Amino acid sequence: MEFFLKLIKDPPVLIIISTFIGGLSYTLSRYLSIAKSLNQLYNDLESFTKSNLSYRFEEFKQIMSSNPCTKQPFEDFLDSLVFSDTLAFQDSDDEIEYQNVSESVSGIQTTTDISYYFNEETLVYPYYNRGVVLTLPELLTGFGPFFTFMKIATAFGKLDFTSSETITKTVAEFVGDMQIAAICSVLAVGSCLTFTLFDRFATALIVMKACHKVQQKLASLFNVITTESFMIDLLKTSKIQSHENGKILKSIPKSFSNTVQKDLANVIMPYLEGIIFGVNTLNDTMSKKSDGGDELGGLF
Repeated sequence: MEFFLKLIKDPPVLIIISTFIGGLSYTLSRYLSIAKSLNQLYNDLESFTKSNLSYRFEEFKQIMSSNPCTKQPFEDFLDSLVFSDTLAFQDSDDEIEYQNVSESVSGIQTTTDISYYFNEETLVYPYYNRGVVLTLPELLTGFGPFFTFMKIATAFGKLDFTSSETITKTVAEFVGDMQIAAICSVLAVGSCLTFTLFDRFATALIVMKACHKVQQKLASLFNVITTESFMIDLLKTSKIQSHENGKILKSIPKSFSNTVQKDLANVIMPYLEGIIFGVNTLNDTMSKKSDGGDELGGLF
Protein backbone atom coordinates (compact mmCIF):
# COMPACT_ATOMS: atom_id res chain seq x y z
CA MET A 1 0.00 0.00 0.00
CA GLU A 2 2.86 2.35 0.87
CA PHE A 3 4.51 1.64 -2.46
CA PHE A 4 1.24 2.26 -4.30
CA LEU A 5 0.80 5.65 -2.61
CA LYS A 6 4.39 6.54 -3.45
CA LEU A 7 3.76 5.48 -7.04
CA ILE A 8 0.63 7.64 -7.38
CA LYS A 9 2.38 10.69 -5.94
CA ASP A 10 5.37 10.35 -8.22
CA PRO A 11 5.43 13.28 -10.75
CA PRO A 12 6.22 11.19 -13.89
CA VAL A 13 3.38 8.81 -13.10
CA LEU A 14 1.01 11.72 -12.49
CA ILE A 15 2.00 13.31 -15.82
CA ILE A 16 1.39 10.08 -17.73
CA ILE A 17 -1.98 9.41 -16.06
CA SER A 18 -3.12 13.04 -16.43
CA THR A 19 -2.19 13.11 -20.11
CA PHE A 20 -4.00 9.84 -20.74
CA ILE A 21 -7.21 10.82 -18.91
CA GLY A 22 -7.21 14.34 -20.39
CA GLY A 23 -6.77 13.07 -23.95
CA LEU A 24 -9.40 10.40 -23.44
CA SER A 25 -11.93 12.90 -22.06
CA TYR A 26 -11.33 15.43 -24.85
CA THR A 27 -11.61 12.82 -27.60
CA LEU A 28 -14.79 11.28 -26.18
CA SER A 29 -16.48 14.67 -25.67
CA ARG A 30 -15.71 15.83 -29.23
CA TYR A 31 -16.81 12.53 -30.77
CA LEU A 32 -20.10 12.63 -28.88
CA SER A 33 -20.70 16.26 -29.89
CA ILE A 34 -20.05 15.55 -33.59
CA ALA A 35 -22.17 12.40 -33.54
CA LYS A 36 -25.02 14.34 -31.91
CA SER A 37 -24.94 16.97 -34.66
CA LEU A 38 -24.85 14.36 -37.43
CA ASN A 39 -27.66 12.29 -35.88
CA GLN A 40 -29.78 15.43 -35.51
CA LEU A 41 -29.14 16.21 -39.17
CA TYR A 42 -30.18 12.70 -40.18
CA ASN A 43 -33.40 12.99 -38.19
CA ASP A 44 -34.20 16.34 -39.84
CA LEU A 45 -33.61 14.88 -43.32
CA GLU A 46 -35.49 11.63 -42.73
CA SER A 47 -38.78 12.97 -44.17
CA PHE A 48 -37.15 14.15 -47.43
CA THR A 49 -37.40 12.02 -50.57
CA LYS A 50 -36.58 12.53 -54.24
CA SER A 51 -40.23 13.20 -54.99
CA ASN A 52 -40.69 16.02 -52.47
CA LEU A 53 -37.20 17.52 -52.50
CA SER A 54 -37.97 19.88 -55.40
CA TYR A 55 -40.70 21.81 -53.62
CA ARG A 56 -39.09 21.48 -50.17
CA PHE A 57 -35.64 22.56 -51.32
CA GLU A 58 -35.65 25.82 -49.34
CA GLU A 59 -36.40 23.87 -46.16
CA PHE A 60 -33.65 21.39 -47.04
CA LYS A 61 -31.24 24.25 -47.69
CA GLN A 62 -32.00 25.83 -44.32
CA ILE A 63 -31.42 22.54 -42.46
CA MET A 64 -28.08 21.92 -44.17
CA SER A 65 -26.90 25.51 -43.67
CA SER A 66 -27.81 25.64 -39.98
CA ASN A 67 -25.98 22.43 -39.03
CA PRO A 68 -22.33 23.17 -38.09
CA CYS A 69 -21.03 19.96 -39.66
CA THR A 70 -22.56 20.55 -43.10
CA LYS A 71 -22.64 24.34 -43.42
CA GLN A 72 -19.33 24.74 -45.28
CA PRO A 73 -19.46 21.63 -47.54
CA PHE A 74 -23.08 22.39 -48.47
CA GLU A 75 -22.12 25.82 -49.82
CA ASP A 76 -19.67 24.12 -52.18
CA PHE A 77 -22.19 21.39 -53.00
CA LEU A 78 -24.75 23.94 -54.27
CA ASP A 79 -22.55 24.72 -57.28
CA SER A 80 -22.85 21.12 -58.51
CA LEU A 81 -26.67 20.97 -58.52
CA VAL A 82 -28.73 20.83 -61.72
CA PHE A 83 -32.45 21.57 -61.49
CA SER A 84 -34.18 19.52 -64.20
CA ASP A 85 -37.93 18.95 -63.94
CA THR A 86 -40.45 19.66 -66.71
CA LEU A 87 -41.26 22.23 -69.38
CA ALA A 88 -44.82 23.48 -69.93
CA PHE A 89 -46.21 24.03 -73.43
CA GLN A 90 -49.55 25.73 -74.09
CA ASP A 91 -50.94 24.39 -77.36
CA SER A 92 -54.29 26.19 -77.09
CA ASP A 93 -56.12 28.54 -74.79
CA ASP A 94 -57.19 25.76 -72.44
CA GLU A 95 -54.64 22.94 -72.80
CA ILE A 96 -51.20 22.90 -71.23
CA GLU A 97 -48.82 20.03 -71.98
CA TYR A 98 -45.98 19.08 -69.65
CA GLN A 99 -42.92 17.42 -71.10
CA ASN A 100 -39.93 16.03 -69.20
CA VAL A 101 -36.57 17.50 -70.08
CA SER A 102 -34.94 14.19 -69.22
CA GLU A 103 -36.78 10.97 -69.91
CA SER A 104 -34.79 9.00 -67.34
CA VAL A 105 -34.24 11.43 -64.48
CA SER A 106 -36.19 14.35 -63.14
CA GLY A 107 -35.85 16.51 -60.07
CA ILE A 108 -32.61 17.89 -58.62
CA GLN A 109 -29.41 16.23 -59.77
CA THR A 110 -25.73 16.66 -59.00
CA THR A 111 -22.77 16.54 -61.35
CA THR A 112 -20.46 15.15 -58.64
CA ASP A 113 -20.72 12.17 -56.33
CA ILE A 114 -22.05 12.95 -52.85
CA SER A 115 -18.97 11.51 -51.13
CA TYR A 116 -16.78 14.17 -52.76
CA TYR A 117 -18.44 16.91 -50.67
CA PHE A 118 -19.73 14.97 -47.66
CA ASN A 119 -17.15 12.64 -46.14
CA GLU A 120 -15.00 12.25 -43.04
CA GLU A 121 -12.70 15.06 -44.14
CA THR A 122 -15.57 17.59 -44.34
CA LEU A 123 -18.11 16.31 -41.78
CA VAL A 124 -15.90 15.10 -38.93
CA TYR A 125 -12.24 16.09 -38.91
CA PRO A 126 -12.62 19.92 -39.06
CA TYR A 127 -14.66 19.95 -35.83
CA TYR A 128 -12.06 18.63 -33.42
CA ASN A 129 -8.31 18.96 -33.14
CA ARG A 130 -7.32 15.84 -35.01
CA GLY A 131 -3.64 16.71 -34.73
CA VAL A 132 -3.80 16.50 -30.94
CA VAL A 133 -5.62 13.16 -31.03
CA LEU A 134 -3.06 11.69 -33.43
CA THR A 135 -0.17 13.05 -31.37
CA LEU A 136 -1.35 11.67 -28.02
CA PRO A 137 -0.27 8.03 -28.63
CA GLU A 138 3.17 9.19 -29.72
CA LEU A 139 3.39 11.50 -26.74
CA LEU A 140 2.45 8.74 -24.30
CA THR A 141 4.93 6.39 -25.93
CA GLY A 142 7.66 9.03 -25.66
CA PHE A 143 6.90 9.55 -21.96
CA GLY A 144 7.88 5.91 -21.33
CA PRO A 145 11.62 5.96 -22.12
CA PHE A 146 11.93 9.63 -21.14
CA PHE A 147 10.69 9.21 -17.57
CA THR A 148 12.26 5.75 -17.25
CA PHE A 149 15.78 6.99 -17.96
CA MET A 150 15.15 10.10 -15.89
CA LYS A 151 14.18 7.98 -12.87
CA ILE A 152 17.16 5.68 -13.45
CA ALA A 153 19.52 8.66 -13.54
CA THR A 154 17.92 10.05 -10.38
CA ALA A 155 18.16 6.66 -8.66
CA PHE A 156 21.89 6.34 -9.41
CA GLY A 157 22.42 9.86 -8.15
CA LYS A 158 20.99 8.92 -4.74
CA LEU A 159 23.48 6.09 -4.08
CA ASP A 160 25.87 6.85 -1.21
CA PHE A 161 28.81 4.51 -0.49
CA THR A 162 30.32 6.46 2.39
CA SER A 163 29.24 3.92 5.03
CA SER A 164 27.44 0.61 5.33
CA GLU A 165 24.38 2.29 6.82
CA THR A 166 24.06 4.82 3.99
CA ILE A 167 24.66 2.06 1.46
CA THR A 168 21.80 0.00 2.89
CA LYS A 169 19.47 3.00 2.96
CA THR A 170 20.29 4.35 -0.49
CA VAL A 171 20.18 0.90 -2.12
CA ALA A 172 16.62 0.44 -0.80
CA GLU A 173 15.64 3.82 -2.29
CA PHE A 174 17.47 2.91 -5.50
CA VAL A 175 15.46 -0.28 -5.89
CA GLY A 176 12.21 1.63 -5.26
CA ASP A 177 13.10 4.24 -7.89
CA MET A 178 14.06 1.52 -10.36
CA GLN A 179 10.66 -0.10 -9.85
CA ILE A 180 8.93 3.22 -10.52
CA ALA A 181 11.12 3.72 -13.62
CA ALA A 182 10.03 0.36 -14.98
CA ILE A 183 6.38 1.09 -14.15
CA CYS A 184 6.62 4.45 -15.96
CA SER A 185 7.63 2.66 -19.13
CA VAL A 186 4.90 0.02 -18.79
CA LEU A 187 2.27 2.62 -17.87
CA ALA A 188 3.16 4.84 -20.83
CA VAL A 189 3.05 2.00 -23.35
CA GLY A 190 -0.16 0.63 -21.84
CA SER A 191 -1.79 4.06 -21.94
CA CYS A 192 -0.76 4.47 -25.58
CA LEU A 193 -2.25 1.09 -26.56
CA THR A 194 -5.44 1.75 -24.59
CA PHE A 195 -5.94 5.18 -26.14
CA THR A 196 -5.26 3.89 -29.66
CA LEU A 197 -7.80 1.09 -29.29
CA PHE A 198 -10.34 3.46 -27.77
CA ASP A 199 -9.85 5.96 -30.59
CA ARG A 200 -10.33 3.30 -33.27
CA PHE A 201 -13.47 1.82 -31.72
CA ALA A 202 -14.98 5.20 -30.76
CA THR A 203 -14.37 6.56 -34.25
CA ALA A 204 -16.00 3.57 -35.91
CA LEU A 205 -18.95 3.14 -33.54
CA ILE A 206 -19.77 6.74 -32.66
CA VAL A 207 -18.58 9.14 -35.35
CA MET A 208 -18.26 7.18 -38.60
CA LYS A 209 -21.55 5.39 -38.07
CA ALA A 210 -23.39 8.72 -37.88
CA CYS A 211 -21.35 10.11 -40.79
CA HIS A 212 -22.19 7.17 -43.07
CA LYS A 213 -25.90 7.49 -42.23
CA VAL A 214 -25.86 11.12 -43.38
CA GLN A 215 -23.92 10.19 -46.54
CA GLN A 216 -26.39 7.45 -47.45
CA LYS A 217 -29.37 9.74 -46.84
CA LEU A 218 -27.95 12.51 -49.02
CA ALA A 219 -27.02 10.00 -51.73
CA SER A 220 -30.62 8.77 -51.78
CA LEU A 221 -31.91 12.30 -52.46
CA PHE A 222 -29.75 13.23 -55.45
CA ASN A 223 -29.10 11.41 -58.69
CA VAL A 224 -25.66 11.86 -60.21
CA ILE A 225 -25.78 13.23 -63.76
CA THR A 226 -22.73 12.96 -65.99
CA THR A 227 -21.49 15.73 -68.23
CA GLU A 228 -22.63 13.82 -71.31
CA SER A 229 -26.15 13.38 -69.92
CA PHE A 230 -26.32 17.02 -69.00
CA MET A 231 -25.32 18.06 -72.52
CA ILE A 232 -27.92 15.72 -74.01
CA ASP A 233 -30.62 17.24 -71.79
CA LEU A 234 -29.46 20.72 -72.73
CA LEU A 235 -29.57 19.86 -76.45
CA LYS A 236 -33.01 18.34 -76.06
CA THR A 237 -34.26 21.46 -74.30
CA SER A 238 -32.80 23.64 -77.06
CA LYS A 239 -34.51 21.56 -79.76
CA ILE A 240 -37.84 21.71 -77.95
CA GLN A 241 -37.60 25.47 -77.61
CA SER A 242 -36.61 25.86 -81.29
CA HIS A 243 -39.57 23.75 -82.35
CA GLU A 244 -41.96 25.81 -80.26
CA ASN A 245 -40.48 29.05 -81.58
CA GLY A 246 -41.01 27.78 -85.14
CA LYS A 247 -44.64 26.97 -84.39
CA ILE A 248 -45.13 30.45 -82.97
CA LEU A 249 -43.57 32.12 -86.03
CA LYS A 250 -45.73 30.06 -88.39
CA SER A 251 -48.90 31.01 -86.52
CA ILE A 252 -48.19 34.77 -86.55
CA PRO A 253 -49.66 35.50 -90.08
CA LYS A 254 -52.82 33.52 -89.34
CA SER A 255 -53.25 35.16 -85.96
CA PHE A 256 -52.71 38.59 -87.52
CA SER A 257 -55.30 37.86 -90.24
CA ASN A 258 -57.84 36.66 -87.70
CA THR A 259 -57.26 39.73 -85.58
CA VAL A 260 -57.75 42.08 -88.56
CA GLN A 261 -60.96 40.30 -89.58
CA LYS A 262 -62.31 40.53 -86.04
CA ASP A 263 -61.47 44.22 -85.91
CA LEU A 264 -63.18 44.82 -89.28
CA ALA A 265 -66.26 42.91 -88.22
CA ASN A 266 -66.54 44.36 -84.74
CA VAL A 267 -65.36 47.96 -85.17
CA ILE A 268 -65.04 49.23 -88.76
CA MET A 269 -68.20 47.68 -90.28
CA PRO A 270 -70.60 49.09 -87.66
CA TYR A 271 -68.91 52.47 -88.10
CA LEU A 272 -69.39 52.38 -91.92
CA GLU A 273 -72.99 51.28 -91.52
CA GLY A 274 -73.59 54.26 -89.28
CA ILE A 275 -72.11 56.59 -91.89
CA ILE A 276 -74.25 55.10 -94.68
CA PHE A 277 -77.37 55.36 -92.54
CA GLY A 278 -76.62 59.02 -91.85
CA VAL A 279 -76.03 59.76 -95.54
CA ASN A 280 -79.30 58.06 -96.52
CA THR A 281 -81.17 60.00 -93.88
CA LEU A 282 -79.63 63.23 -95.13
CA ASN A 283 -80.56 62.27 -98.71
CA ASP A 284 -84.21 61.67 -97.79
CA THR A 285 -84.38 64.99 -95.98
CA MET A 286 -82.91 66.85 -98.91
CA SER A 287 -85.29 65.09 -101.33
CA LYS A 288 -88.33 66.25 -99.37
CA LYS A 289 -87.17 69.86 -99.23
CA SER A 290 -86.10 70.09 -102.86
CA ASP A 291 -88.49 70.37 -105.76
CA GLY A 292 -85.91 68.97 -108.14
CA GLY A 293 -84.35 65.53 -108.46
CA ASP A 294 -82.02 63.75 -106.15
CA GLU A 295 -78.87 65.87 -105.99
CA LEU A 296 -76.83 62.85 -105.00
CA GLY A 297 -77.78 61.09 -108.17
CA GLY A 298 -79.62 58.29 -106.41
CA LEU A 299 -76.43 56.71 -105.25
CA PHE A 300 -77.96 55.60 -101.96
